[in-house]
Amino acid sequence: MTTAAHQAPFQWLQALEQKFRAYGAGLPQQGEVEQSLWQGIGFRLQDTLMVSPLPEIKEVLYYPKILAKVPGAKPWVLGIANHQGILIPVVDLNACLEGSPLKRDGRSRLLIIEQAGVTSGLLVSEVLGIKYFPEEFRQTLDPQAEEQNKYSGFVKEQFELNEQFWMVFDMHKLSESRLFLDAAS
Repeated sequence: MTTAAHQAPFQWLQALEQKFRAYGAGLPQQGEVEQSLWQGIGFRLQDTLMVSPLPEIKEVLYYPKILAKVPGAKPWVLGIANHQGILIPVVDLNACLEGSPLKRDGRSRLLIIEQAGVTSGLLVSEVLGIKYFPEEFRQTLDPQAEEQNKYSGFVKEQFELNEQFWMVFDMHKLSESRLFLDAAS
């Protein structure tokens, strides 16, 4: 029997591979691990957990230190920020939808959306990172519950995971709504 030192390196590697294949556990088959997962950016508006589809959020930023005021704008338009040479209107999302402004603190963030050619920064209480939900946990809100929902028109579904409800917030619908577009006082 020849030792590894006397074999050509390639032959030795082939023998080693055969040995590992014989004793190693196989990887799970594609069908075994494939599970349909929905992905989104999780965020909080006051005490409400929200999630928006990943492609609808362009970027997440810290709340800017300097904002240029916008004369004649509704109170929920906080100002204009300059981000990498692009002027972005900054909107308090909670104040826009509910009328009550968010309390800004170290966890407050801007969700940058780009819809219909318009870029906007939405102030939220906190960004909770990328969230993954199994598709089977998706629930459609019934129309009656939807009417009672304070985010009616922007939330049609939710995910329930670990006894928490995550409302699926539609940024496309927000950017097309008269509520959001009518920013002038």
